[in-house]
Amino acid sequence: MKKIEIFSRHCNFSKHSEGRERLKGFSKETCFKNLKGTIDKNISNITFLMDGETEKHFLKNEKEFEIVNIEGGSQAKSWASVLKYVNNKNFSDDQIIYFIEDDYLHLKNWNNIMLEGFELKADYVSLYDHLDKYKLPIYEKLQSKILLGKSCHWRTVPSTTLSFAVKFKTFKKHYEIYKKFNFIETGSTKDHEMFLELWKSGSNLISSIPSYASHMDLHWLSPTINWEEVLNNVNKS
Repeated sequence: MKKIEIFSRHCNFSKHSEGRERLKGFSKETCFKNLKGTIDKNISNITFLMDGETEKHFLKNEKEFEIVNIEGGSQAKSWASVLKYVNNKNFSDDQIIYFIEDDYLHLKNWNNIMLEGFELKADYVSLYDHLDKYKLPIYEKLQSKILLGKSCHWRTVPSTTLSFAVKFKTFKKHYEIYKKFNFIETGSTKDHEMFLELWKSGSNLISSIPSYASHMDLHWLSPTINWEEVLNNVNKS
């Protein structure tokens, strides 16, 4: 078993990401190539979770890693399917589970950085230094604990997106909280509220500084990294 089991969620079309402004040259296939290009196969394994018809998606050409079809049609339904799929696994307590959405880019060495985050006794680890912590008025008085890792700094943060890492024992413990903030009827998920609830339950969440992964929403790119250059390098390869 690898130290990190990645569950990368894909779909043919998503209302959740429709209309987002992106960097020039962005595509979800580029993010897919980037994830495969930055994975350390000695540490990590990927399972691609496909909401929709694989034959109509670029995953149809994937031969190296497993592809699992999940029930979906909305952000909430696909997330529920992913949670159920992982919950039925028989992983060890210390197995790291990394949920990643299909519109993120990663930097090289992110696998080792993630392991370093868990060495700091974190319950939840994010590689995304979310720009909202620096821009939104609700965070003007945000206080974070700064932690020193082997390769970078880390900070405690109130919340992150549905791209995060957690050990399997913690995942099982908080399974009902994940479900509580996933609204099948409306098709929506409340990741911010979910993490606030996890904090209230006694857990913690840290994100790396600088970021080793970023959501490719043009307005919320993680700071200090030239993500356009990262994107272009993938497209050139």
